[in-house]
Amino acid sequence: MLVAVWFAGGRCSRRRAEAISAQLAVTQQRNAKAARSHRKQTIRRLHELGITLNTLIRCQWKPT
Repeated sequence: MLVAVWFAGGRCSRRRAEAISAQLAVTQQRNAKAARSHRKQTIRRLHELGITLNTLIRCQWKPT
């Protein structure tokens, strides 16, 4: 929807802009929820393999 507005010269009605805004908000919430879910699932799988993130040693990156 948002891309269609850009191709139309960037103009749209207030109602259409609000609909696009609402759709973007829902999409962002869904993406955030999916990211949390994937993180939890990854941690759970690593834990089943006997790997805990608290005990891992982090790489020391040199500053550039």
